[in-house]
Amino acid sequence: MYTVEEIKEKIGSGQWTRADVDTIIADLKASSKLTSHVGEIYYSSYGVFAYSFRDRVYPMLEICQEAKLLLGPSMEKALIYLALMRLYFCLGFLPKVVEYGLKYAESGYTLRDCLKSVYNTIAATFTDCGLYKEADIYLEKMLDISRLDPCGPEVDFWNSDYMNEFVYYDSKVYVKLGMGDVKGAEQALEGIGRLLACDDISEEGKNFFRLQRECTDLYLRMHKTKDIAAIAEEFNEYMRKMESGELKVDCLNFCIYNFGELLQVMAKVERWEDIIRIGNFIKDAPNFSGSICPVYKVMCQAARRSEKEEIRSQVHKYERMYLEALEKEKENYDELLRLLAKEELRLVNLKDTMKKDPLTGCLNRAAFEKSSRRFVSEHKKGCLVFLDLDYLKEINDSYGHEGGDSYLVCFAENMKQALRLDGALYRYAGDEFLILASAREEEIKRRLHFIVEENPIKFHINGDERNIGFSYGIVAFEEKNGNVAELVKEADRRMYLCKKRNHESILKEAKTK
Repeated sequence: MYTVEEIKEKIGSGQWTRADVDTIIADLKASSKLTSHVGEIYYSSYGVFAYSFRDRVYPMLEICQEAKLLLGPSMEKALIYLALMRLYFCLGFLPKVVEYGLKYAESGYTLRDCLKSVYNTIAATFTDCGLYKEADIYLEKMLDISRLDPCGPEVDFWNSDYMNEFVYYDSKVYVKLGMGDVKGAEQALEGIGRLLACDDISEEGKNFFRLQRECTDLYLRMHKTKDIAAIAEEFNEYMRKMESGELKVDCLNFCIYNFGELLQVMAKVERWEDIIRIGNFIKDAPNFSGSICPVYKVMCQAARRSEKEEIRSQVHKYERMYLEALEKEKENYDELLRLLAKEELRLVNLKDTMKKDPLTGCLNRAAFEKSSRRFVSEHKKGCLVFLDLDYLKEINDSYGHEGGDSYLVCFAENMKQALRLDGALYRYAGDEFLILASAREEEIKRRLHFIVEENPIKFHINGDERNIGFSYGIVAFEEKNGNVAELVKEADRRMYLCKKRNHESILKEAKTK
């Protein structure tokens, strides 16, 4: 398996490939202990996200989900949340992006740069959903990180507070436009201009800001001007700069919200050749993470409408590409539904496991505390029973703790069957059990008396047979007005009195012999 450092080196140097992802996935699936490889899982997931390897998202998701269930609250689990957020972002499944982003933010194990990225991603997600006010909140949270905890001088430009501010102002333009606040969008664009005036930003950084501002400014003016021909021409020139390699860092991920609308502007002024050229560039760009379907759709329109035969002859090709893209999106959607169903099943099983005592299979104390109030309110004529087993210490001393465990299991299994409960049996602590029963106190008392006096539970071990004895206290729900804490307290008191009577009776019998 690649080490974390090897994965980071491959991602950073541009040598990261799908074959690398496949190798790591196979190694992780073969591992008997995923929790020892959280670093490898996290950085591999980041590589899938950064390189837009959408076809490798699903197996990484399954690995992340499995690791998440195995980990308790920790830095490692927080990193898995972060990985899940980015993977779901690759798929465009926005509810899960927000869910895991917030889980990371609220985990208590956040890292400064990661939290900045989380808030930015959540803001982008809300923007994509048209929830602009919500997006604005998380943009402010993102900027607050820079204000409250500034980066040190050793941080590179791409992770600096300058970049954080740029992303804030750039995203703010789209959010404000979505809210119908053109003036606010203009003010946000001015913020980028102020950044460009800072002397301590490198020339490389300023060039990046300038080109990005061009695109954002173009999008803003598209909402302000009626001269769509001028917008189309500027967009065409912007794309030529991108195609020529003037942009050292690929801006496609910054611009995924623009292309559909801007290509439609090109269509309105019948720039068919340019649409085909731009569309081919976008579809072949390795870092384009948006849906290709809207791009293909406009390319189909351009091929049908063009006067040039060499373009018109490509109609069927683009239509096929469009249909294949739609089918791929459907496959992605179906696979996502499968994964979500699997995740839901895992959660159901986990919740079920968390409710049960692993030894006896009874419901546990946590389950009692969660469900008892509802049970009592729904069965006002029922009762609560507190049971305490006899001789468990003696069994442990004679047969070891495995024998004691078998004693507890035998009691629980037989008690559930003997009582035929319309209710539930809980292991409360050690050798203490609780019963919530919908039957009346007199009925439960009759059944328990029968078990203790006439048909005791038999326990067999190492050729020996013993009766499993127990003391109990019963209290009707109405006695304490359904107050669960008081019911438990009173039933415990009555159980103690029962145990005391039983003990006195045993001593009395011993004396008469």
